[in-house]
Amino acid sequence: MKKFFVTGLVIFLPLAVTFAVVVFIVNLLTGPFVGFVRDIFQNYGIFERGFLFLSANQVQQFVSQILILASLFVSTVVLGMLTRWVFIHYFIRLGNYVFHRIPIVRSIYKTAQDVIETLFTTSTRSFQQVVLAPFPNEKTQAIGLVTRENIPKVHDGKEVNLVAVFVPTTPNPTSGFLMMYDPKDLVYLDMKVEDAFKYIISCGVVQTPMTKQQEEFIKEGAQDD
Repeated sequence: MKKFFVTGLVIFLPLAVTFAVVVFIVNLLTGPFVGFVRDIFQNYGIFERGFLFLSANQVQQFVSQILILASLFVSTVVLGMLTRWVFIHYFIRLGNYVFHRIPIVRSIYKTAQDVIETLFTTSTRSFQQVVLAPFPNEKTQAIGLVTRENIPKVHDGKEVNLVAVFVPTTPNPTSGFLMMYDPKDLVYLDMKVEDAFKYIISCGVVQTPMTKQQEEFIKEGAQDD
């Protein structure tokens, strides 16, 4: 009985919390305008009858909230478009001009700007590929994220291409280590970045289904030991 209760609780609580949060947000956004919209409905005789198990007042309340949310969404989009077209380019140029001329601050700002533009505006595979990397030594493996490929390096008189891998720490993946690896030392996983972060944040508790490639790699490692 206890196991059944805990299982039901695990399923029910996230749904209940999600529903409560959504209802709270909807009431918060629509509360100031519901009375005005319902007065319009009552003045013109709209939705004066109930529907199924809902009374006329409940139908008016529900429809008013839907119309208000739709109006808020459209208004926000239009306002964002107008603001972006008219003001945003001017303020961006002004901000860049000011920050690029402040000593010390300009170095930090320029570095952060370059990193963000690289991550979000380029078409590279940065943070799009999950790998198993030998870390902190050759006998152990850690989950890493490929940040850049084909980095040239001269090793023993020969030019080789390395792969930059960010190895995040657990349970805080915002910190970690930037390592350079030979591509042959990495195991490319068929895993989404979101699943990798879930696995890291949960300290390995939340597992993702392993592919055949991962299973074969683990079996080979066990046989070598």
